Amino acid sequence: MPVRLARGDWQARDKPGYASAMEQPLRVDTVGVQLMANRWGTSASELNGTVVPTGSGLSCQASAVAVNAAHGDIAAFTRVLATRVGTRATHVIEADVRYVAQEADSANQLAAVADPATGV
Repeated sequence: MPVRLARGDWQARDKPGYASAMEQPLRVDTVGVQLMANRWGTSASELNGTVVPTGSGLSCQASAVAVNAAHGDIAAFTRVLATRVGTRATHVIEADVRYVAQEADSANQLAAVADPATGV
């Protein structure tokens, strides 16, 4: 038999094992986001610092022309990847700054209209 709930009683004791958004506040580690974006920026810089090895290889290895062509392709790909990673890191930092500012603004607006919380 289904459980009938009184008006406004939307939290039944036998509901499925999940929590509503009201029961679980969103937690964002803004310092962690900044660190992650900085690591991405460092990785992008390291990609740009990759150098082509010099010297001859063994006779069983691919010809110098083939190796140089591959190195050219890899270098082009690396430049594009480094640019993408750097751009994404910048966007993450900007989004994090906007998030922190929005949270501060929301807290100020809430404080202006809400009664101070009292606790035991």
